[in-house]
Amino acid sequence: MKKIISVILPCFNEAKNISPLVAEIIKKIPSRYEYEIICIDDGSFDQTKNEIEKLSMHNKDIKGILFYSRFGHQQALRAGIDYSKGDAVIMMDADFQHPPKLIPEFIGKWEKGYDLVRAKKIQNKGVGIFRNIGNKIAYRLWSIVSNGVIIPGVSDFRLISREIANYVKQSHEENLFVRGIVNLVAKKPCNIFYKIGKRKYGKSSYSNGDLLELFINGFISFSTKPLRTAFVLGIILFAFTGLFLFVDLVQALIMGRKIIEGWLTTIYLTFLANSLILIYLGVLGEYMGVIFRETKKRPYYFIDKTINL
Repeated sequence: MKKIISVILPCFNEAKNISPLVAEIIKKIPSRYEYEIICIDDGSFDQTKNEIEKLSMHNKDIKGILFYSRFGHQQALRAGIDYSKGDAVIMMDADFQHPPKLIPEFIGKWEKGYDLVRAKKIQNKGVGIFRNIGNKIAYRLWSIVSNGVIIPGVSDFRLISREIANYVKQSHEENLFVRGIVNLVAKKPCNIFYKIGKRKYGKSSYSNGDLLELFINGFISFSTKPLRTAFVLGIILFAFTGLFLFVDLVQALIMGRKIIEGWLTTIYLTFLANSLILIYLGVLGEYMGVIFRETKKRPYYFIDKTINL
């Protein structure tokens, strides 16, 4: 019996891209494998749903999950993993920026025993200079707070084994961050390198707000370092403030002047302390928000319709 390769395609307003992309994916899957392509429509308002339905009508190996409304990219990946049955699962975006030509290389690495094959970007000329800088900063911060669990340049273009897919299915995290969680359980991961492909139709559906939400999710999902840093920074600030006051007091006694001369100095120190307090109240608030959402135990997504599943 042939093994099965599952390909998961989260889609949001990809009506023009989905058909040519699916055709290209089918060409790249080796004939020694059976396949299933699971297209998840994340509340699109173009003709993406219709395109998925058309494709599924002509090929029973093309399957559809149509969300009732938009639940986000990570939950779309979760739904695809939940319904997949492949021995290996490939995740990729539906806009050609994740090149289908890498599929044989993914499968080749998996056949050699790697349970997680990550695609790592070697360049990203498709975005502006400010977003590139922002991406580098975000990946650097992710890497620091997660102790290397989140790897710079690695997004949601990967192959995972059935064992890792089952681990993700058993995860009950509301704020799922797939690129981090798959690294936690991988026994034998590896990287392959690629240049980001050119988007064929349309513009990226990832707004700056979506990117900010993704960054915050990754920032707090795998470490309590930001909270611990607040404690350490508080001690450092207390020590420097105490030293400043001690030195100023000694100088005042020796030179016979007032303690902490100048109201500007006092205001600047007050602004500094209050700014740090507000920043870390915000960090604390994000962690509390995650706890708040997790305790509600709401469904991760709501499916309007499934096709060929």
